[in-house]
Amino acid sequence: MPSSDALSKLSNIGSYDAIIFTSQSAVKFGASYLKQYLPTNSDLPIIAIGVATKRALDEYGLNSNVPPNFNSAGIARLINTAKYERCLIFCGDKIPQLTQYTSSSLETFSCYRVLNEEPSQLDQITKNAGVIILIYNIQTLEVLVNNISNERLSQLRLVAASARIRDSAFKYGIKDCEIAEGPHDAEMIKTAIELASN
Repeated sequence: MPSSDALSKLSNIGSYDAIIFTSQSAVKFGASYLKQYLPTNSDLPIIAIGVATKRALDEYGLNSNVPPNFNSAGIARLINTAKYERCLIFCGDKIPQLTQYTSSSLETFSCYRVLNEEPSQLDQITKNAGVIILIYNIQTLEVLVNNISNERLSQLRLVAASARIRDSAFKYGIKDCEIAEGPHDAEMIKTAIELASN
């Protein structure tokens, strides 16, 4: 549940130049709150970090734009080009990287917490050579990277919910990562089954 401070920002939704969703999780836990406060037929621009996040917003009837580059720098370029001075970011409890790329005023609507797994649990999971891990967001990928040795990382098999996640996995030295057709459980599991049968 968002804090009262976060909810008060929605009461003044008209004071923002744009709304930003940084992940599918932000949509899952925040879109319903935005819909409660967004006036009918509002033309307030909504920006999604990538195609998967945009699809998740579509399910809530919220139209959004996606930057050409599916990352924080891409969103910042879109903000700067459109000259948005004040934006509200729907995100988790961590400060988004976006704040490093633009001088526009950025406020956050924190609508979920990232719960890190214990390293011992990850060790048990990743010891199985046949395991395929489904990665729905960057935060989950970071938990793996921060708690598993580089050698084991290079041996992991992942299914990513977006190209952005896959590209990040490659940067961390993970070699075997497939992108699912979509960000939802059925599509992720289908890709995992196909990967397991290869």
